Amino acid sequence: MEILVALFIFGQTYADTTWTTYGANNENTHFQIMRGAIQTTPIVKWSYQVGNAVESFGPAVADIDLDGDMEIVIGTLNGTVYCFNGATGTIEWSYLAGGEVRSAPAIADVDIDSQLEIVFGSWGDNKVCCLDGVTGTLEWSYPTGSAFGKAFSPTIADVDGDGQLEVVIGGDKLYCLDAGSGILEWSYAASMNVALAVANLDGDAAMEIAFGGSNIYCIDGATGILEWSYPASLGVYCSPAIGDVDGDGNMEVVIGIDTDTMFCFDGATGTVEWSYSSGTSGRVRGSPGIADMDLDGTLEVVFGSYDMHIYCLNGLTGGLEWSYKSNRTIHRSVSIADLDMDDTLEVIFSQDISTGPSVDTLICLKGSNGRAIWEKGGLGEDIHDLTIADIDGDNCVEIIFGALSGTIWVLDDALGHIDCGSPSNVEENSMGIYSSQNGIEFKAIGKGIYLFTPNAIQVDINVYDVCGRVQQTIYKGVLSKGGHTFIPNIQSSGVYFSTLQSHNFKKSLKLIKF
Repeated sequence: MEILVALFIFGQTYADTTWTTYGANNENTHFQIMRGAIQTTPIVKWSYQVGNAVESFGPAVADIDLDGDMEIVIGTLNGTVYCFNGATGTIEWSYLAGGEVRSAPAIADVDIDSQLEIVFGSWGDNKVCCLDGVTGTLEWSYPTGSAFGKAFSPTIADVDGDGQLEVVIGGDKLYCLDAGSGILEWSYAASMNVALAVANLDGDAAMEIAFGGSNIYCIDGATGILEWSYPASLGVYCSPAIGDVDGDGNMEVVIGIDTDTMFCFDGATGTVEWSYSSGTSGRVRGSPGIADMDLDGTLEVVFGSYDMHIYCLNGLTGGLEWSYKSNRTIHRSVSIADLDMDDTLEVIFSQDISTGPSVDTLICLKGSNGRAIWEKGGLGEDIHDLTIADIDGDNCVEIIFGALSGTIWVLDDALGHIDCGSPSNVEENSMGIYSSQNGIEFKAIGKGIYLFTPNAIQVDINVYDVCGRVQQTIYKGVLSKGGHTFIPNIQSSGVYFSTLQSHNFKKSLKLIKF
C-alpha cells in the first residue's frame, strides 16, 4: 500500500477531531491506522500519580480546546475527571463527579456550538454528565436508575438518522439521550454489563446498537425496539466489535460470553455465523479486536481470555490461526496497530494480577504469528484498557492507560521518531496520483476522490483522522466498473487519511485540509 498527498481546500472549520466512544471508533474494532515507532521496549514519556485508583475503559484523546495540541481525558475512582495536555502531562482542568468514574469518556461537539463536549457516566450519583471541553464545567446531566460502574461507557452518534447526535449508554436500562440537551429520547429495559457498539447493521436509515448483559441484544437506534437477541446463560461481560469479518459485504457482530466462547453473528438477523470455543472454560471479558493481522485480505478476530491465552481467529471461518500463552489471566481488551513502523500489525495487551506479584505487564505480539516482541513491567497493579493515539503531534502513536494503583501512564519509543504515518510502503507523490494496481486508480481530483476500476468490485472507502478514528465512511459496497468520484465531508482543518480496501488490497491517500 502506498500513500499519496492530496490537498483539499474547504471552507468553514468546526470543532476538531472527536473521540465518540470507548476504543475510539463506534464499531469497537480496537484498530489504530496510525503507526508508531516503538521498535523495542517503550520508555515512559510521562506519568501522573492521581492519588486514587484508575479503573477506566480507556482514556479519550482529542484537541478539546482547539489550540492545536491533543488532550487526554480519563476518570478515576475518587470521581475526578482529569484533562491532561497530551504532550506534557500538565493538568488543564479537573472535574469532581458525584461518584466513581469508570466509564471511558466520549468527546464530540454535541450541541453544534463549534466546541467539543465530554460525556461520561458516574457511579454513585447514577448520572450521565456532559462537560464543556474547554473549561470542564457541567453543561447537563441525566439521572438514571442505576450506577455506571465498571463498564458502562457512552457512545455519541446519530443513531436515529435525524441529523442530530445522540448519547447512548447502558446501566439498568439502555438509554438514548439527545446529545445537546441530555433529554431522554427512549430507553430499552435490559441491563448492560459492558460498553456497546454502534453501526448500521441492516442497511436502513438508522443505526443499530449491539451490547451484552443477561443476553446479547441488537436494538434499533431510531425506535429503541429490539431487533434480535441471543441467550447467554452465564451473562456477557465482553463488549462487542462490529465489522465485515467474512468479506460478504454485510456487517457482523463479534462478542464473547462468560464461558470460553467467542461468537460471530450476522448483524442484520442475529444468526450465528460461527463460534469458537477454546475448551478451557476461560471466561472472555475483553472486547475483541478486528483487523487484517497477516495482510492476506481477510480480517482476523483477536481477543484475550481468563485461560491466559490470546487467540487470533480467521474472520471468515472462526478457525484458530494462532494463540499465545501468557502466564497470567487476560481480562482487558487488546489493541491493534503497526507499533514499530514495519508495515505489519502488532497486538498489545496487559496481563492480570491473579497470580504472582501485583504488578501487571504489557506484552506486544507480532500480529501475523503471535510471536512476543517485547514486554514492559513495573507499571503498577491492574492495567486497564489501552488507548493508542498520537498525543504530542509527532505523527507517531503513543500508548496511554491508567492502572488501579493510581497512575496515568504514557509510553513512547526510546529514539524520538517523528512522522511515522499510516501503515504502508510510504511513497508520497505531491500530484496526488496513485500508481495503478490491477488497473485500479485511487487519486485526488479537486475537492473529490477519484476511483477507477476496470471491473465491478466490492470496496470500503473511509476517512480517518490523525488519531486513526473513522471520520466518514464514504462508500461501502459493490461498485460498477468505470470511474467514480466521491466528495469527502471533512469539516475541520488538519491531516486525514482516506483508505480504499477490497478483499485483496488496500490503498491510502493522505488528505490535508486547509
